[in-house]
Amino acid sequence: MKTHGTLRCRILTLSMAAVLVVGGCSSSGSGNAQESSPAPQATTAQGAPISLTSDEHAQRSHLSTAHGWSNDVQTIVKNQDAEGNTYYDVYFLHSADGATNPFGEAGQDWVHTTTSDFVHYSEQNSAIAAQGGHKTEGWKSAWTGSVITSDGSIAGTEPGQKVAFFTGLKKTDESQNTYAAASTDNGKTFTQVLNEGRPVIEADQSENGEDFRDPNVFYFEGKLLMYVAEGSVLGVYQSSDGVNWSKADETAESKVMPQSFYSGRDWNESNQPVECPVVETLRTADGREKQVLFFGAKDDAEGETTGTYYTVGHLDENGLFVQETEVQRLDQGSDYYGSNTTGTDDISESNDSIIGLGWVGNWNYFTQGVHSDQEAQSDYAQRLGSYSSARTLTLNNDLSVSSELVNNFGLENQRSYSATADAPATLSAEKQSAGSDTNGDIYLLYDLPHQVDHQYAKINFSKEGGDYDKRIYIDIWQGSDYVRLNLDPTNGWYNVKSYSAELKNGKEGDKASSYYYDGKLGEGRGYSAQTGMEKTDEFTIEVVTDRSSVEFFLPNGQVYTVSRFNTSGQQDLKVLTEDGSNISAEIEISDTAVTGTNLG
Repeated sequence: MKTHGTLRCRILTLSMAAVLVVGGCSSSGSGNAQESSPAPQATTAQGAPISLTSDEHAQRSHLSTAHGWSNDVQTIVKNQDAEGNTYYDVYFLHSADGATNPFGEAGQDWVHTTTSDFVHYSEQNSAIAAQGGHKTEGWKSAWTGSVITSDGSIAGTEPGQKVAFFTGLKKTDESQNTYAAASTDNGKTFTQVLNEGRPVIEADQSENGEDFRDPNVFYFEGKLLMYVAEGSVLGVYQSSDGVNWSKADETAESKVMPQSFYSGRDWNESNQPVECPVVETLRTADGREKQVLFFGAKDDAEGETTGTYYTVGHLDENGLFVQETEVQRLDQGSDYYGSNTTGTDDISESNDSIIGLGWVGNWNYFTQGVHSDQEAQSDYAQRLGSYSSARTLTLNNDLSVSSELVNNFGLENQRSYSATADAPATLSAEKQSAGSDTNGDIYLLYDLPHQVDHQYAKINFSKEGGDYDKRIYIDIWQGSDYVRLNLDPTNGWYNVKSYSAELKNGKEGDKASSYYYDGKLGEGRGYSAQTGMEKTDEFTIEVVTDRSSVEFFLPNGQVYTVSRFNTSGQQDLKVLTEDGSNISAEIEISDTAVTGTNLG
């Protein structure tokens, strides 16, 4: 940023590492500058001041950033306190410059929090500073990486120390390089920089000479391996001391190519870059141990926006991933990205299951200006950054990965309904058509308006005397905003549409609003996906809603996650069906307890 004169500000650093201007800033220099009037205070639709900590978009029962903007989950590390109690260290990427300027001058840092149940989280603190290391070769912004526990072989560390490997933008040229820092407080912060604060491996190794980020580091056959995202490929490197790195396959390029990680689909320029690789070992129910490679990408040809994908296979003798399955999407929704998992530091150690957590966000609209009112007239929100419900990930015998909700929510105001089209759970309790689709009338099963926006619902659909052969709908309305699921049990296909008035009038007009509304199918049709479910007379869908997210947990272990932006605190959840006579729905619905961790 170019300035004239000398800019003077008082800065306050908060416990969670936010940097806020709390005193006046003045510019001094030559000329006859006149004293300007103070700018009007930005406010929400309710008239409250907008700031880097205002909570109009913060989750009520899930993790949110306590300040500014946040995105990728870095690592989830299992840990123990002095009394032997298990908890998890969770790290995510954060920007003190706010949601409309996440790559601002303050740079990005890592924020740390802890949890034992993935519902209640501790006070957040900065774990890796936005700027640090060597005075010229150090970093000016800390990006995504991973954390492992040193076995003593990492130079400059003791056995048991937590060590972070992360992308940093070099101070001199902003190139993407990998740095390393150790923790002296059991993973709360990483202040012991390694290699004198210089990169441990530099961007000149990159396949395209530019992209070189998101290092995932783990132990493999007595050495360290690092997977790095390099645009259209994943580079793989090895080290005996964590500081000196070389190609894992010394006789070749040592890259995992799209033909492997994207097997079964066409990789092209519109799908890159590949990002956020994570390799874990999972054990199937029949006892086979396989490596699962998770990563971020998209597939325009298949009508998929950015999301988290996976493929299953094994590592060769050099540690390069070899696929055994075609690539699959881990979460079918538009807003599950920059995800990460629990797991083990040594790839030889397998897991029956791991826990996954993702950023509920999409770069196509999250930085374009989000309002707090449906008229889209309020100032843009500056605190944005929320995370999904935790999911237990298991590897099935067919080598697909299933997701199951980790339901540790405090459930309040629990109620149950047995509903049919003739006797719905509605205010009138009378049969009511709610419009029609291409197959005929649609009937309400459940519609009790003006509920809180943080809820858990479990809906069991059943039909007597045959397979369920009519579509079902789950609509969630907030004023003019909506998220609408349409599932056809006869073929397993479903469609999700969404609209948010708060995205209109953004930094680029209605571009962000249109992307959210149109999806990849265009004209407001959103996205479609296949559950893989077969014809059945009974199936269950779980729905988790919060201030900034909606998650559908579908049959066959699939999940669809979508963000939302309404700040009213209320919603109207509707359950509908095409079948007016032969089906029933058992509906359990509860409010999820407000944890208070994220709120101002």
